[in-house]
Amino acid sequence: MKTIVIYAPQNAVGMSIMLTSELCGYAARKSEAMIGDTARILVVSPAGKDLICSNNMALPVSDKIAVLSDADAVFLAAFWGSVDQALSENRDLIRMLKSLEENRVPVAALSTGTYFLAQSGLLDGKVATTYPPFVDDFGKRYPEIKLRPNRAITDAGGLYCANGIPAGCDLTISIIELLFGPEVARHTSRAFLTGFSRDYALANVAFDGQKYHGDRQILTAQQWMERNYGGPVRMVTLAEDVGMSPRNFSRRFKQVTNESPHDYLRRVRMEAAKDLFRDRDLSLSEIADRVGYRDPGSFMKAFRKETGLTPGEFRDQIRQEALRN
Repeated sequence: MKTIVIYAPQNAVGMSIMLTSELCGYAARKSEAMIGDTARILVVSPAGKDLICSNNMALPVSDKIAVLSDADAVFLAAFWGSVDQALSENRDLIRMLKSLEENRVPVAALSTGTYFLAQSGLLDGKVATTYPPFVDDFGKRYPEIKLRPNRAITDAGGLYCANGIPAGCDLTISIIELLFGPEVARHTSRAFLTGFSRDYALANVAFDGQKYHGDRQILTAQQWMERNYGGPVRMVTLAEDVGMSPRNFSRRFKQVTNESPHDYLRRVRMEAAKDLFRDRDLSLSEIADRVGYRDPGSFMKAFRKETGLTPGEFRDQIRQEALRN
């Protein structure tokens, strides 16, 4: 049995807690039925006592903060009100975050909950995002963090940030996939998130964690691929653009990312294609073209290699899950 902990600060945004709890609870039940693995969902607070949320709703708390040491995943709920007060009231949490990171426990901060991760120092030199109205304040407080206000979700090597509640739901699905696998995650997404209007793609979020290798030239190439995957990509030209020979570029790329440049690009394109299949009613040839394949046959072959399914089978699976749920 896994332990999923939702940390609720005083003056919490109740929606960020309840939606996360609903998604994780459903995933735990699905996982138990499908693969025999389940989870307990615990809501904890700084003092281990019931809280009053920002909307004056009473929130029952199931355990004390010490339970974080047993967690398999931790969510940091959003709060309203004074940032200084929130940081002061949650000093014990901020201290505990370092041990979670050392133990490789995924931590997902939702909306203003990103301040707790930032205050811990764990995001220094790494990417983060936050709730848009707080971007200026966040940037001034933590200039050493690579703030990406245009990103809905970021992954700093297992330390995740979401810039709002909708993005937080998608991030929760990603954590569910880490804990229970893609099938349970798909069921949960179809059960709860049908109808969400998301104008961003999750494609490059899956690759953030591969970017803390310290090789600036390779990082530049990764970021270029994630921005330009929809057009033609010549690795020889890309290698030259970052100041390397093609042979050295390929060797160094695989050394720091554990993938060849071609495999990395294919995976970026396939993640983008899966997002398009889920969220838009586009034809196969349109999706192929948008992710950089001018030949639908080549796209079908690459998609099957990556997912084990043909594009048609993948789309049918999505539709069937939507009908079941």
